[in-house]
Amino acid sequence: MSELVHRPDGISSPEQVLLAAGVPFTVMDHEPIVGQADAELLLGLPTERLLKTMVFRNADRGFVLAALPVTGRVNYGRLARAAGTSRAKLSQAAPEDLRALGMEPGGASPVCAAAGVVVVFDVAVRQMGVVCCGSGRADRTIQVDVGHLIELVKPIFGELSR
Repeated sequence: MSELVHRPDGISSPEQVLLAAGVPFTVMDHEPIVGQADAELLLGLPTERLLKTMVFRNADRGFVLAALPVTGRVNYGRLARAAGTSRAKLSQAAPEDLRALGMEPGGASPVCAAAGVVVVFDVAVRQMGVVCCGSGRADRTIQVDVGHLIELVKPIFGELSR
């Protein structure tokens, strides 16, 4: 594992959350990536192991993190229902919103210790085995067993993909 980066703003990184919970994981340092093609080409990771996380603002209460296989496309209505809100109240998070969660574009993670965050996993995630997901940074990727991830995050499950 590479050296853990401590954040000056006091927000716990996904790595710090995993360490504190005793969840085994590894980290890959790499050039900044944004999207599936970068992950496959730069990291040589198989598509079926890539877990993407999309971050949304919820007008009612904070944030919604949607985690699904990288090839999936989020159905916003299904996501809203699973998260207990309406579609009209969800909007894609801006880069400054990500910073409030201790994340950056290209590094969104389903592991987040910030208050007011609802995490929803697509039902297909349960079958993914060991996954590669965001670390909060675009230049680091976390590899973790999905069972450990589910146990830690305690997400809501829904059929998110269209």
